[in-house]
Amino acid sequence: MADLTAIRNNLAAAITKYTGLRCDAQARDQVSPPCCVILPGQPLVTYGMTMDPENTVTIALSVLVIISDAAPVEKTQRALDAYLGVGEPGYSVPDAIEQDFTLGGTVEYIQSVTADRYGRLDYNGVTYFGARVSVTIGAD
Repeated sequence: MADLTAIRNNLAAAITKYTGLRCDAQARDQVSPPCCVILPGQPLVTYGMTMDPENTVTIALSVLVIISDAAPVEKTQRALDAYLGVGEPGYSVPDAIEQDFTLGGTVEYIQSVTADRYGRLDYNGVTYFGARVSVTIGAD
């Protein structure tokens, strides 16, 4: 059976290793940007999507990329673009996610799917600038 905690921990470690961003595998009360936080996606788990007799499930996670909301906004936006892999070359979170398609053997596959909710966001009552990267994972 899939171990969601191990998956989140390995995903956070991969993001930190390849981007240099601090990445928390579980939501925290406070964050210190720039950073990432792994959150549940919607729907979190989908059952019975494959014919695999090993009961493979599909897991949706969201990587919240949080950048400081300090001025000037255009500099903050350029930094976020680079983390999303659509700006100046840098350390892309989607590229980091896909460096090891099995997350050290904890999943069958992992894929970055979309980036959305780009702009100002609220995290625990504090406004930041950021976006969410949606991730799809297949796991036994």
